[in-house]
Amino acid sequence: MTVIEHFKTLCTIPHCSGETAQMLAYLGEKAEAYGYAVHTDPAGNLLCTHPEARVTLQAHYDMVCIGRAPALELYEEAGWLHAKESTLGADNGMGMAMMLALMEAGRPVDCLFTSDEETGLVGARDLGVPLKTPLLLNLDSEEFGEITVGCAGGVDLNVTLPLTRTARELYCYEAVAEGYPGGHSGVDIDKNIPNAIKELAAKLYDLGASVVSIGGGERRNAVPKRAIATVAFETEVDDAMLRSLGKQQCEVIENPLLPMLHAFAHGVRAFDAGLGIVRTSINLAEIATTETAITIKLSARSMMEAELQRIASETTAYFEAFGAAVQSEGFYAPWEPEQEGFVEEVRAAYEAVSGGAVTIGAIHAGLECGIIKKHFPQMQMASVGPTITHPHSTRERVDLESVEQLFAVVERVIAARA
Repeated sequence: MTVIEHFKTLCTIPHCSGETAQMLAYLGEKAEAYGYAVHTDPAGNLLCTHPEARVTLQAHYDMVCIGRAPALELYEEAGWLHAKESTLGADNGMGMAMMLALMEAGRPVDCLFTSDEETGLVGARDLGVPLKTPLLLNLDSEEFGEITVGCAGGVDLNVTLPLTRTARELYCYEAVAEGYPGGHSGVDIDKNIPNAIKELAAKLYDLGASVVSIGGGERRNAVPKRAIATVAFETEVDDAMLRSLGKQQCEVIENPLLPMLHAFAHGVRAFDAGLGIVRTSINLAEIATTETAITIKLSARSMMEAELQRIASETTAYFEAFGAAVQSEGFYAPWEPEQEGFVEEVRAAYEAVSGGAVTIGAIHAGLECGIIKKHFPQMQMASVGPTITHPHSTRERVDLESVEQLFAVVERVIAARA
């Protein structure tokens, strides 16, 4: 089977983050059928080994499911592969498909499939399988012609704000902010993509609304594309965003929720001119209301560990000033750039395939390399991938020509060490 054929088969197997049991079973069965030894650990990682391997390929086997996913309906358009009204899962399904194609061909390579990367790099964090090669090539980057040698670290923040409510008879409305494009909270954070939660809060703040409930966002690592609120006013209000629910008794929130959301600085906080990428950012990702509390989920990233710790501290202090409790989880340090040794081998393979210049740089997103490096500090690492645009959104697509070219690059890297 070709890489694309393998990918299309993978798309028929549900593998949303946290619901990956079927995919794990499939990968293990295929690896054994291809003659590879299979190793697993309690975190759900799967290592498929060949006795002559000198390189380990690595990809995660979960996907961000937005829209109709995991019911994927694939279609091609102008050389790009899409999924109708859903995320495609090329992140990281194309890496998985390449590894399956190489194992089917019996290549001397080890293949590491990690679990639940999209929910906090869970598999890499709890890695317990025995990597034995000196080199690791991660297949989770998203631009053909680039070799990634470093990435941002990250930390998740969970905010809980106890609510005070008052029963009042007011004019109530439903307000919806939708139709925004969404995007990856790391690689797309500098693209000025509107955050639906922030847009909704700004509008309601300007209108002087009282909030009854508010919810929005899809995933912690995605810029929110939709948010909805029930709000109330002393008098009737005529605005295109508002749908009247009539005058009624409602439990309005007395906490200064809209000022808190409106004043929070979502997005890029610092830029690294040397690397040409965002250095530090934070994504206000999800919000939900119960009768007694508001919960908010955020994701912070930085290329510098000290700045990551600082933005986590600043964000905690900000929400605590409004009376909220803040918990952090899933902290992982940045992957400091590697630019010698194995990286040069990958560059040579790239140049042989593409015939052109190859760029080497870092990415403002979480890759598992940095965490795996903590487990195996002597391993040399690099990351490559086909061209994927708008991951973690329903606009996700992958350039099919870049998939074929990258597969040729990966084959050269393996052959050079055989």
